[in-house]
Amino acid sequence: MIHESSPGGAASDKLARECAHCLQTHWYPDMRSGETKYGFRCENLERQTFPDGSFDLVVSQDVFEHVLDPAMGFAEIARTLKPGGAHVFTVPWFYWKPTVVRAARAEDGSVTHFLKPDYHGNPIDENGSLVVTEWGANLCDFIYRTSGLPTTVIYQHDKRQGIEAEFIEVFVSRKRDMGQ
Repeated sequence: MIHESSPGGAASDKLARECAHCLQTHWYPDMRSGETKYGFRCENLERQTFPDGSFDLVVSQDVFEHVLDPAMGFAEIARTLKPGGAHVFTVPWFYWKPTVVRAARAEDGSVTHFLKPDYHGNPIDENGSLVVTEWGANLCDFIYRTSGLPTTVIYQHDKRQGIEAEFIEVFVSRKRDMGQ
């Protein structure tokens, strides 16, 4: 079973079309988790409603820079992965500098901005998604510390294959199999 959070674009379309057991979710703040809107289940990555060990694979493309509590988000993904499962994701990664937290959730639930708000495109909200974290050099350590998942960074830059861009890294976090 595959869980893709916040699908959008050609890769998401391919997953939906070719993977019979792919569940795609979006976070709709005006809905309760588990409900469906426009064919997508509503799920908050910080507080998922799935049972432990539900998925073999979790996919998120350019999502974790928008999660207000990324520690909870990574921990929840680890919880919902089966042993041996993986979280494959992309995120803008400024590996040459420290991580910058641009905003956070205050105790009253509101959002506190530490820097001028910045928004990225969002397939379900024309206003975009607030950039909460600009991930830096410590991203893989943060994931391991908050979820227990070791993470590998895959970087392939090949002009001949048309793979050439900024933020081209793919991250793979794996949940250890109990037998290993």
